[in-house]
Amino acid sequence: MKKLRYTESQIVNILKQNKSGITVAELCREYGMSQATFYQWCSK
Repeated sequence: MKKLRYTESQIVNILKQNKSGITVAELCREYGMSQATFYQWCSK
């Protein structure tokens, strides 16, 4: 499986979408990433 790389601006955009009300599960499904990756981004 190919490892995807996200730019810093993409990460910020994804985190903002979560704050606007989209669930973590929906975002992870849409962008093809794991929930663990999302929560690692949040901790940074």
